[in-house]
Amino acid sequence: MKISNTKIYEQIADILLESIKSGEYQVGDKLPSIQKLGQQYGVSVASVREALNALRTIGIIEMKQGYGTFIKQIEPTFFELGDKFTSLDQITELLELREIVESATVEKAAIHRNEADLVSLKKALDEMGEAVTDGTSGEKADLQFHLSIAKAAKNSLLVELLNNISELMQDSMEETRKIFIYSKQKTMNKLHEEHVIIYNAIVEQNATNAVKAMESHLLEVKETILANFKEQ
Repeated sequence: MKISNTKIYEQIADILLESIKSGEYQVGDKLPSIQKLGQQYGVSVASVREALNALRTIGIIEMKQGYGTFIKQIEPTFFELGDKFTSLDQITELLELREIVESATVEKAAIHRNEADLVSLKKALDEMGEAVTDGTSGEKADLQFHLSIAKAAKNSLLVELLNNISELMQDSMEETRKIFIYSKQKTMNKLHEEHVIIYNAIVEQNATNAVKAMESHLLEVKETILANFKEQ
């Protein structure tokens, strides 16, 4: 099957997912090499690599150095209890804390940010943008963006507070991004755009818009997370 058009890596990932679900590939099977997949689909090696990165991120495949790429599972599993998170209550409390703290933090950041803060925010935003195009999740850049907002608020205790929960934040961001990569209804572009809106409000020093953008973003995250917990 030859494919073309934009977002080629997403199309390749979708085709491979359908092949796995249809039984063409079984758990434990080794995928053809990146070069062979590229020839099969008529696309570049880079596009295939990005597609495999996306599938690895959501846990469908695993790459074994020197051996190749293997099917790990048919369906991704999001927010597994007992691994990164101990309970649904823990996640709910984390989301509530973020809603309370980050709405106030972004308001102060919009007022007090300086040029150095904008550089840090833009760097994290650009790294998130790269994740959209290369099939990776970008949760580290996502976390850095939110920590940079706290620093821009010019309150050391806010920075310390978010640093104290940064590991849980990054874990939840990683799982959320897996859902966005996998879901047809939600896209990584939309997630990135939400951060762009927050950034622009901070640049413009519009505290009201910054708060609205942050609240909208965190609501989207909350609904995504809780919906996928319920599906377990």
